Amino acid sequence: MRVSITAAALALAAALAAPCAFAQAITFPSPAFRGGNTDWRVVLTTDSTLNVVYALTVPEAKKLLNGPLDQTAAPQGQYQLVGVIGQEKTGLKVQIAPVKLGQVCKDNKGNTGGKYGPYTYAIMVTPAAKNAGPDHKAWPALWYGCGNFTLD
Repeated sequence: MRVSITAAALALAAALAAPCAFAQAITFPSPAFRGGNTDWRVVLTTDSTLNVVYALTVPEAKKLLNGPLDQTAAPQGQYQLVGVIGQEKTGLKVQIAPVKLGQVCKDNKGNTGGKYGPYTYAIMVTPAAKNAGPDHKAWPALWYGCGNFTLD
């Protein structure tokens, strides 16, 4: 009986010690996420009110794409955000998940890390439609890559 009471007490203590967050607050482990692959880049940043914005550089567009993102439900430890992309405001979904223990995330050149060390997360950026627009060529089905949460 002593073991179950101790386990229950530890579980309760852990729950009470966990940081609280508002339902809509995005609780990234650091202020920015930097990721992409050899042909595209994305930077997600949070401001002081925990709003997230993206800056996306892709070969299909001549200029930097950016905009706000909203958090949606995702499995624990993962992040899923939605927004729009391009002048026609195509839906955009961003999914970030940690690299599984014992596995690595590799870019198109086979690299497993970059400026910020080994890649610790995989990222998928998925446009809702593949249509071309006035400011870009047709979107691909998705952009897949690797990245890290960073302090800058």
